[in-house]
Amino acid sequence: MFTAVVRVSGAGRLADFRERLRWLMVRDADAEHYTEHHGEGVLEYRFQPKKGIPFPAFAEASGEFPELRIDARWERDGVRGSAVIENGQVAMGERGAPDTPGVEVTVGEDGQLLFGFVSTKTDHFWMGYAVTADRQTYFRYQDGELTLLDADSPGAELEEIAFRLVDEWIWFDEEDAALERARYAGYGYPVRGANLKSEKLALLRRQEGGRYSTLGSEARELREALVSEWLKTS
Repeated sequence: MFTAVVRVSGAGRLADFRERLRWLMVRDADAEHYTEHHGEGVLEYRFQPKKGIPFPAFAEASGEFPELRIDARWERDGVRGSAVIENGQVAMGERGAPDTPGVEVTVGEDGQLLFGFVSTKTDHFWMGYAVTADRQTYFRYQDGELTLLDADSPGAELEEIAFRLVDEWIWFDEEDAALERARYAGYGYPVRGANLKSEKLALLRRQEGGRYSTLGSEARELREALVSEWLKTS
């Protein structure tokens, strides 16, 4: 189940914002059904999306109404997330259960997926999945030692962890993905082996450094090991 609520508030032109957002949503071929539940001084939009919240439309409208604040909160398969949009800028935040896998994604020029990984910690070790535009791996990390695992037969547990990243963030060149291909063509970006979903790409293009991360401080050594022992190796 994926549910989301987006609230717009502030001492500004709420009625004009509402009409502008409607205009943008009608023209978004990928827009999904939503309901409106507005009150005094606030606009509220509720979604049960299959693909994701239409952040690009909200961000574009926000840029035209900088006096308003947009708060988005969602829950997907028990994981909660949030974002704030002001003056067209998106600040992401995520909160989940203690064992929720941590995620990091970095995008470069031309929409290239430079580095993405998801990890979770068991009682004794870390395990997870890492991907770039042209390669991927599964891994385990224990007592300062990184072990790279066969990407073709990782096992059900590791595959489940990987899906937490892939389902939300990534599409692959081997997929049909006609809409994603069209959007990449519109951006003038090449399609590579692994690619960020256009909704996420729109978000990261607004983030400083093109990076999104929900990693805790405990995962710092793991990240450093992945960068030095896998990402920087050919």
